[in-house]
Parts: sequence; structure tokens; C-alpha cells
Amino acid sequence: MTAAQWQEVLCRVRNLSAADKDRLLTYLHTLHDAAPRLSNTEGTPDTPKVL
Repeated sequence: MTAAQWQEVLCRVRNLSAADKDRLLTYLHTLHDAAPRLSNTEGTPDTPKVL
């Protein structure tokens, strides 16, 4: 992502309501916690699944 794109993301996050910020944080934490499990079980288009 470019610096301008990151700036746009930050502006949008700043403008979220408190409730929406809480939901976003919950979602991001869930993705972060699931990442190790997903990377061990699923391949991505760029990386073939290794058995």
C-alpha cells in the first residue's frame, strides 16, 4: 500500500464511532489469533499448500 492509501485508512478509522472501533479491534484480534492456524492448514494463491 502507498502512504496515501494508509493515510486514507487512518482517516477512516479515526472517523469511526466508538462502537465501530471496538468491533474493528475485535475483528483484527480474531484475524491475528487465527493467522497461525490458517497458515498451517491452508495454502494461499501465492504459496502452494504443502502436505
